[in-house]
Amino acid sequence: MAGFFDSLLFKSKYEKELKDLEQKAAQDPKNPRLRVRIGDLLEKLGRRTESIESYRAAAEEYARSGMLIQAIALNKLILRLDPTKSKIHNQLAELYAQWGKPAEDLPGTEAVEAVQPPAGAPGTLPPIPLFSDLKKEELSRVMERIQARRFPRGKAICREGEPGNSLFIISHGKVAVSRQQPGRGKIVLTELKSGDFFGEFAYFANARRQATVEAVEDTEVLEMTKEELQRVIQEFPSVSKVLFKFYKERVLDNLLAASPLFQTFPPGERRKLLEGVTLEEFPAGNLVIEEGTPGDCLYIIKSGEVEVFTLDAKREKLVLAKLQEGDYFGEISLISGRPRTASVKVLRAAELVRLDKKNFDPLAACHPETLKVLEDSLQIRLENKLRMLGVFRDSPAKEGMI
Repeated sequence: MAGFFDSLLFKSKYEKELKDLEQKAAQDPKNPRLRVRIGDLLEKLGRRTESIESYRAAAEEYARSGMLIQAIALNKLILRLDPTKSKIHNQLAELYAQWGKPAEDLPGTEAVEAVQPPAGAPGTLPPIPLFSDLKKEELSRVMERIQARRFPRGKAICREGEPGNSLFIISHGKVAVSRQQPGRGKIVLTELKSGDFFGEFAYFANARRQATVEAVEDTEVLEMTKEELQRVIQEFPSVSKVLFKFYKERVLDNLLAASPLFQTFPPGERRKLLEGVTLEEFPAGNLVIEEGTPGDCLYIIKSGEVEVFTLDAKREKLVLAKLQEGDYFGEISLISGRPRTASVKVLRAAELVRLDKKNFDPLAACHPETLKVLEDSLQIRLENKLRMLGVFRDSPAKEGMI
């Protein structure tokens, strides 16, 4: 009997709160947060059809405002409540694609009113990484493949050392990024909030997670697995170009910033450098560069593994180094333009980012310390090669060995 009265009490409380929120929404009809709270209360009161309509209105308002991440999360909630609403992603993609367009570019008055940004918002499409560069049909399919997941406070979303098979975007809440440091234990590196991405390095580099991510408060994330994204690429091959752009902006820029080669470059110069890079794929067993051939570029390993080798006096292979994700090679030809002084073979199918000398030289001229790092790298690899060949450091063979 007590449970029955408790139920009535809660219902009365929800109805009163709902009435208050509806009055506020009438005064502020374009506030999506009010619509979401109204939808929550309607769902608690068992009025599912009305709840879905409130969530849908909020999702559309988020999309009109350029807040696509929040809109996608609401669409996922609507689909959980009613799986028959399968076309809502198409509608959302249409709204987002038209956001901020001039009136003359839109089909009619009603459509023009539907996509006007809120007061104070910029008049151009907001630069949401990855999504802003997708065409309407591609975006709709990506939204279909994304999954929404909820994590309570204190729950780990991914852990350091695990395989990185998913990319995450925070739609609501906050997370802490931490790493285990020898002798120091758990070190919190940063906190991320709504709209932030994480997990992209391991995702793109086929590597293990470099950090643990835990929910600081109740958090909802959107998850895109490699398998699902590959299905989108099979249908829309051009998406792979968008992904590479995302990779350059999110992962490769961080690799360059952490590399002794490029850490003195300001962010603007790194971005300019990255505009000229290209992606090349090599299956296992292929030669990337061959000793003695002309060379005028540097490679950074996006994924896979390679070995650097030379031939000794007996023409037998001598492995000088094995390199993996984030490592680079070919730097000597980059600065000198001389022929390759070692060969590089792919051990595990590799994606390599190519940086040509013509794009590197103009920026490097402003950073002589970069050339110093390359010269030091050359010296280290030279000494290593001579040591393995059993040649003394003052040998006449020293010049141009690496």
